[in-house]
Amino acid sequence: MVYVYVSSRPTNRIVALRIADDFRGFEEIGTVIDGIVNANRHHGGRLRIGPDGLLWIGTGDAFEPALSEDPTSLNGKVLRVHTDGTIPEGNPYGTAVYSIGHRNVQGLAFGPDGTAYASELGWNRWDEVNVLSPGADYGWPESEGMEGERGEEPIFVLEPTEASPSGIAYAEGSLWMGALRGQALWQLPVQDGAAAGSPTAHLVGDYGRIRTVEVAPDGALWIVTSNTDRATLGGHAPQGDDDRILRIELTTQE
Repeated sequence: MVYVYVSSRPTNRIVALRIADDFRGFEEIGTVIDGIVNANRHHGGRLRIGPDGLLWIGTGDAFEPALSEDPTSLNGKVLRVHTDGTIPEGNPYGTAVYSIGHRNVQGLAFGPDGTAYASELGWNRWDEVNVLSPGADYGWPESEGMEGERGEEPIFVLEPTEASPSGIAYAEGSLWMGALRGQALWQLPVQDGAAAGSPTAHLVGDYGRIRTVEVAPDGALWIVTSNTDRATLGGHAPQGDDDRILRIELTTQE
């Protein structure tokens, strides 16, 4: 089974697909969640199966910031459901909503201790990486980064010009975060749900916009470039080498 976030009209939804044995097609089994407000951007859309076996979903505010702080809305949230769409025990509102007050969640990852992390696009000042807790409020639209009086503080903040984060993955004691506008792979050391060092940018400008980071079966990173989607923000017209999946080996510095 594969789970897909579909941006469509009238609303966004998550659907379940059964992949054919020969991998040459699929059958749509059904809708897991529907009713996520649509816009031309700010969809969120990152999906992860967590260590709890549940489906975690990041959504955006659809350019309606008030939706983020409304616990009855699915927008500007991290959602958590069983893979059939039913609500698990421990969700704080008795709905799919796990946490509120997000602007546009782009990445989800889990540490070896089960800590849930999310990367989030900021507005003009700060992008964020947060540790997720059930029922927690992350402050948008009243707070951004460390600025503002409402919401949980992020463990990392970066300026949108150097980040505009997308997918994240955990490996070798760090979160590895793709940057779109910043065109880099950011290394964010973490331990026990807290920052354990300063951010370090790798591959700056080498491959352009990085959309997704995954840990490969052999422990390397797979990164996916995203250079043809936003020409006005550092992307470009299609070229012969776009877009690509790249394999990056992690090495220990002596």
